[in-house]
Amino acid sequence: MKRLWSSLFAFALVSATASVALAQPAPPAAAAAAAAAEVKAGTGVENKESVGTASEFAAGTKVWIWSRITGAANTTVQHVWKKDGAKVWAANLKIKGSKWTTASRRQLKAGAYAVEVVAADGTVLGSVAFTVK
Repeated sequence: MKRLWSSLFAFALVSATASVALAQPAPPAAAAAAAAAEVKAGTGVENKESVGTASEFAAGTKVWIWSRITGAANTTVQHVWKKDGAKVWAANLKIKGSKWTTASRRQLKAGAYAVEVVAADGTVLGSVAFTVK
């Protein structure tokens, strides 16, 4: 009888331990592939790269914002353009691959500008700041 109770106790202990181990959440697979963006301001885009990259432009210049998005395949991001801290325009851009380049452009007046690359969930993936004089 003592042996039967020992076996039952061992079985109950193993069962309880297994159920606790199974209840632990698995680490998210998406953490390894977190989305990010490299962002540059320039005067154009050639061969999927920013050209005329600078931090200052003359008034009236058409400024191109180039971004390389990684880890956000099959989603949409926004280039959110801000002048002197206030949002002035946003471009919705489809990201079709795990490493994707995209761009938006505006002809600008004088001011301090920043453009943020924003994921669909509102996360800022990257940004660039520049001035127009």
